[in-house]
Amino acid sequence: MELPPLRRVDLDGPVAYREWDGPTERTFVLVHGLGASHLVWVQVAPALSGLGRVVAFDLPGFGASPLAGRGAGLMDQRRTLARVIAQLASGGVVVGANSMGGATSILHAAVEPDSIAGLVLTNGVFPWRARAVPNLLVMLAFGLYWTPGLGERFVAWRLRELDAEQIVRISLGVLAADPSSVPEEVVRLLVDVTEQRRHDPDVTPAFLGAARSMLRLGRRPSISRRALDHVRCPVLVLHGRRDRLVPAAYAEAELGRHPAWRGRFFADLGHIPQMEAPGRWLAEVADWSAQTFG
Repeated sequence: MELPPLRRVDLDGPVAYREWDGPTERTFVLVHGLGASHLVWVQVAPALSGLGRVVAFDLPGFGASPLAGRGAGLMDQRRTLARVIAQLASGGVVVGANSMGGATSILHAAVEPDSIAGLVLTNGVFPWRARAVPNLLVMLAFGLYWTPGLGERFVAWRLRELDAEQIVRISLGVLAADPSSVPEEVVRLLVDVTEQRRHDPDVTPAFLGAARSMLRLGRRPSISRRALDHVRCPVLVLHGRRDRLVPAAYAEAELGRHPAWRGRFFADLGHIPQMEAPGRWLAEVADWSAQTFG
């Protein structure tokens, strides 16, 4: 896989990113999820650049971006996203986000509505619904992450006892409906960055800081509701129905509250549709973009 060079920019600390050239009237800024990096977008970024420039970056504490004294909570991430948009984007900005990145992007759209022209939320984080719950093992893991001391020991144990290949394979087994749908060359990229970061002291505090921030937001639904209701830009919601982390019912409920938003569901995909079926993901984004921006 041919990738553009990994670049770095100082945004109150180093931020690593890759850029794909495209029409300058629009920039797609892509935000990854918990424990991930910009590599979750490399399968769709080259074709997406036919619609506009593409910037995929690593949040502080993830991928190749060190924490460098910054926090890893959702509002810290939002500030980094705002700086990426201000310094690296051109024209109308469409923020594309997966998982936790969806929560970050929704907060940003609510706080700085004039900075973005659209949102593409791929299996984004939405408020819980009483009649639908994530996979029990996922709930157990997040229960461990939430618990002070226990979360630190669990993440440290995982990094110590599992090699990079095992960590990636287990993660894909949870995230993807069919892990074999992710090409092996992409798996190798994920293994490489995981190996590079296994002994990085930023990994545990960044991961747990981000996870606990999401859980705190989940415990205060009035805040997430205010943020969602203050999103003014066009929104495309893409969601795999076989998602073990964020049940499709959460996305369906949000689409019901926001009839102007557009939603598409993939019956056979999981939490990372842009990696499991990049062509189908791209087709939905291209169609929405044409109808929204002309």
